[in-house]
Amino acid sequence: MQSGSDEMTDIDPPAGSGSTPGQSTAPSRHLINAFLIAGLVLFTVILLVRGSNVLIPLAVALLIWRFINALADVNQRLWSRWLGPMRGLALFLALLTIFAASLLALDVVVSNVSAIGASSREFQTSIDILLERASNLTGIERDRLVDETFGQLRLGQLLGAMVSAMTSLASQFSVVFVYVIFLLVEQKFFDMKLNAIVRDENRRAQIRSLLERVSRDVNSYVWIMTLVSLLTAALSYAVMIAVGVDHAAFWAFLVFILNFIPTVGTILATLLVSLYGLLQLGDFKSFLILLIAVGLIQFFVGNVLQPRMSAKTLNLSQFVVILSLFVWGALWGVVGMFLAVPITAILMIVLANFQSTRVVAAILSETGELRSAEDAANADTAVR
Repeated sequence: MQSGSDEMTDIDPPAGSGSTPGQSTAPSRHLINAFLIAGLVLFTVILLVRGSNVLIPLAVALLIWRFINALADVNQRLWSRWLGPMRGLALFLALLTIFAASLLALDVVVSNVSAIGASSREFQTSIDILLERASNLTGIERDRLVDETFGQLRLGQLLGAMVSAMTSLASQFSVVFVYVIFLLVEQKFFDMKLNAIVRDENRRAQIRSLLERVSRDVNSYVWIMTLVSLLTAALSYAVMIAVGVDHAAFWAFLVFILNFIPTVGTILATLLVSLYGLLQLGDFKSFLILLIAVGLIQFFVGNVLQPRMSAKTLNLSQFVVILSLFVWGALWGVVGMFLAVPITAILMIVLANFQSTRVVAAILSETGELRSAEDAANADTAVR
């Protein structure tokens, strides 16, 4: 009986009942990992959508916080004779500059939108004149479809929606400002917290290198986009003044803001300025001048000047940039489109530091060349 039982234990499982343990666990492990990744992605999307009221102000605050630190660095370099090593004073001056610029911009937007809304009734007359001129030029009668299409144009409602959006932005601004203040107060303790959390010195060096690279790339992107957008807005303002567009300062500010949205924002800004000039002046010639002039400014600055300044700072694929605009726009609306490029760049940098996700980072990049925090830390050590 004993020998029989021993023989029973040595008998291989029948064919079709299963494979060897190594063969059976490998596919199931991959399947489990796939389900875990899918669940994590789904959870992240739900969290981003459901928690947008908290996450959007936080993301904006983090971006402004980094920009304030970059501006403080500039202040210390420019005013080193008076500021010296006083980092707190440099931060205070940078914060005061951002706060004053935000209040000024908000005042310009609200006052001009209200003025445009007050004069929006005159636009219907311009629309009628434009339709008559188009009918005379083309010989096509104004049919009911065109009348109904323009009849549905309610600029007053559109401008009212803009005012509502600006009011909502103003209410969010107070939350963002509070976040920024607390980040500035507590940033001196960040390194101490890192030392307490990560005991390994080499690992801390890698994390610091990662954070420094994220900070450097995002700061460079924001600085370059700010300078490029200011130049684009100033040149567009000069064109609008020459053509005779009312509220040119407001539309120039709109060009400045929308220029932070790659491709989509520049096209939208050009069309909005040109269409407003058409409605206000009632002249196709003015419309074409604005469309061509502002479009050429956007093209020259965005495709000639900006690449020379940025030198491919973020190394993001242009297709990925456009895709990220629509993805983050769907998740967080217009604010998501403004934050799409910095968030995608940070995501690519983080993914490049894990062997299992470097393939994804390479797909997001433009050239496929990646540098992890470990590589940067080793390079810094070699330099030292």
